[in-house]
Amino acid sequence: MRATFADFTIDPPRFGNGTARYIRCHPDRDRLAIGAGGRVELDFALDGGELPEQLTLTLIARVSPLGESLGWAPIDITVNGHAVISRFTVPGGARPREVAFAVPGEALVAGLNTLCVRGCAEARGLLWLYRISVEPSRICARTHLMAEERPAEAAVCAYRTEWRAPGSAEWRPAPRLLVHLDRGEGSLPVRLAWRGQDGAEASIGFQPAMTEFYGHRRAADGTLTEYRGVLEGRSPLRDSALAEVMHRFRTVEGCGSGGPGLRQELRLLIEDGGPPVERVIWGDPSGHSGTVSLLAAEPGPEAEVTDLVTKVRAHSEFAEAGEVAENLLHDSWHKWLGHGDRAWLEFTLRRPVAVGHYVLTSADDVPGRDPKDWTLKGSNDGEHWADLDSRVEESFAHRHQPRGFTFAATTAYRHYRLEITRNAGEDQIQLSQVRLFTSAPQPKGFIGHYQRAGEAPTGYRGTSVSAVPEPGSVTGPPRTVEQWRSCLAEYSATILRVADEDELSEVDDEQRAAGWLGFEGADEESVLALEERLGTRLPPSYRTFLSASDGWLNISPFMWRMRPAKTVGWLREADPETWSVIRGGEGEDWDDTAFMDRALLVSEEGDAQHWLLDPADVSEDGEWAAYIWASWYPALGDRHASFAELVVEERKGFEARAAHEVRMGRPGTAEDLVAEGRAQALRGEVRKAMATFEQAAVKGSGAGAYLGIVLGAFLDISAAHHWIRTGILGDPRVLEAIGMEQLRAEAAPLYLRCAAEEWTGAPGGYLSALGDILPRLPDGVDGVVGAGGVAASGAATEGDDTAAWMARAAAFAPPVLPESRTFQQALDLARALADRGATDQSWAVLEAALPHWHCDSPHRIAPVVLLTDPAFREVVTPARARRVVTTPRGEFRE
Repeated sequence: MRATFADFTIDPPRFGNGTARYIRCHPDRDRLAIGAGGRVELDFALDGGELPEQLTLTLIARVSPLGESLGWAPIDITVNGHAVISRFTVPGGARPREVAFAVPGEALVAGLNTLCVRGCAEARGLLWLYRISVEPSRICARTHLMAEERPAEAAVCAYRTEWRAPGSAEWRPAPRLLVHLDRGEGSLPVRLAWRGQDGAEASIGFQPAMTEFYGHRRAADGTLTEYRGVLEGRSPLRDSALAEVMHRFRTVEGCGSGGPGLRQELRLLIEDGGPPVERVIWGDPSGHSGTVSLLAAEPGPEAEVTDLVTKVRAHSEFAEAGEVAENLLHDSWHKWLGHGDRAWLEFTLRRPVAVGHYVLTSADDVPGRDPKDWTLKGSNDGEHWADLDSRVEESFAHRHQPRGFTFAATTAYRHYRLEITRNAGEDQIQLSQVRLFTSAPQPKGFIGHYQRAGEAPTGYRGTSVSAVPEPGSVTGPPRTVEQWRSCLAEYSATILRVADEDELSEVDDEQRAAGWLGFEGADEESVLALEERLGTRLPPSYRTFLSASDGWLNISPFMWRMRPAKTVGWLREADPETWSVIRGGEGEDWDDTAFMDRALLVSEEGDAQHWLLDPADVSEDGEWAAYIWASWYPALGDRHASFAELVVEERKGFEARAAHEVRMGRPGTAEDLVAEGRAQALRGEVRKAMATFEQAAVKGSGAGAYLGIVLGAFLDISAAHHWIRTGILGDPRVLEAIGMEQLRAEAAPLYLRCAAEEWTGAPGGYLSALGDILPRLPDGVDGVVGAGGVAASGAATEGDDTAAWMARAAAFAPPVLPESRTFQQALDLARALADRGATDQSWAVLEAALPHWHCDSPHRIAPVVLLTDPAFREVVTPARARRVVTTPRGEFRE
């Protein structure tokens, strides 16, 4: 038979394989209250075959107190009228207790059976019954919930928590804890431990029915506290928006011992008020245990709605220092700073949106100004506010640290208010950025192991249910030589379709004809010789990679050649110069020296990056963790569980950026991406548009590269000259796609706005395209001899002195691109107001006209004149520049 149970910890109660009746008793919050003479009857059926010799009856219950004294509520239990136990008293105390009884086979009948729990007439108090179950006789410590019957009804437990310092008598409020862990077997955890992405760790044990927990916690800064909590309630997933933030994984068990085994689903949610969890360890009543390490993911641009913010206000700001609330919407080093140790920030969106995840980023100095306690609220009228998410005792481990917070998003609001009720001790509050998302980032999967009681551990892997692979896409890391050959052949075909000649300069005709960017596989003797030289056995997936191809070309856009077996070696020996440079990093976050001393170098030539394997981080199936070190990272990149998973992630990233439609065989995909990005930009969806233009640029679209850089200039004009120099003036595809006239009208003046002000030396020969754009000057201009003596191409050269360069820049008069009649009239009026010093009135005119801006050219997405015309230098501030491109324009205006 399958277990019969009644679970009164959920409202309404849940029943499995049976029905219940109440007589003079009633459900009370998360339990059933049975008074004197009251009873509950549970009906269950046994088939007509051989009846069991014995069943196990388990109760989880406690007796209600009588004032400050213990209550007394004895019970009688019968099955089909046969006494199981009489006048039994559940041991007293403040916590539920679990008790088990044997039900003899002679009390059972084929067909319908009735279990009765009755309160004795002389009881002085209530019996609080949490759960009751009847199952085949075996040693059991707790009710099994039979989640396979109705898995959608399992609940999320919410706990009110506290912590205190060791030796202290004072418990202080801590963030709410949400817990749900279900492998599809219906067994609740009795112990649980987890680690957050910031390094904070907690370990707890649960009371029966998970009504309370006790444990300890170590914060990211090393502070150790006792940790306890009391159950506030359970939220059935079928009725709860928490289902939207639940991590769900398709799993394979047994992959560490010879191939895939048991397949089922793992559902996991641990929300303790801190960053997302990256590792979880648990044990259940049967002695089974498991551990998983999650593969983190960033929220995609499709989930971010920060661009919809049209206005941000604060209780105060330091306008004289430029530390205003508007800076919170920028991806920059600027910040918002307000007076006092309490503050509020309000964000008004263009339309109502259900925000379910937000990111706060600490500012550049004075940790005592960081927010510590706050509540996020939502409103649709700006007056009546609903509490959405509350946090207490939060902290930021370092400066410019982004931290994400997730909550159940059930309602769309147009206004969001962050009320900061306490900071970290100073008399000012600051943040550098606030970002809003509709959903939290979902882990892409996990690796780990699972161990059943009395058995050896086995491999345990999972893939996010939401990570549904596209047709033809990579479905998992290759492990065998055949899987590697198949994976690399598909990857080669994609790269050969989209890469240009410069990127394929080392690929010979034979490799092109074969569609294979690799080489002959290394024979077993070569691999064994490498292992003997290293003094260790190679991880399985890298070993089979070498057998499939002894080295590789263009394995990612930034990694051009992988080492063959004969040159693979420890970083300190294979590339001592690089080793001495990258192991000597500095800064508070640098802790990779030991790693660099032991790392295995498997890459040969790339764009300032190296691929490394860690022999000290080994999984149960022998895989070594894999990393990319690059000069643009502050330290190591993301951890990958194996070399194979690193290759798969790089391939997925490449295909997502460059080959989505190409893999599907559709022509003209770069043009389609440019059109899609332009529509997104005109709708004000800046981050989505930037990502789309980047995909088009990777595919070789000069228009995509140009439009992405122009859009980025509105977000950060101070950095625009760097992007224009490398991404526009240095790329002949841009000139071919956009044309010299538009480059002179938009790109050149954008570049000069910054470069001409900041330049401290000659421009250099790499600015040949800009040299063609700028006018030639006669000899002796401004007293500069030979100022017009440029190279034949018209380019500035290393020999040109700074004065000549500045003179040419000053003489440049960009052409004027045509604007619509309505917008041109607004420009003329705004200029006149700006000339009189009425900058705010000038901006009001421009802001009112922005929705009406439109252009038929597919290569214009915003009025760049607002950034390049000196008349608007004081009018269009960085915050207002961002407002220009986040305002829906033309056919997309609202």
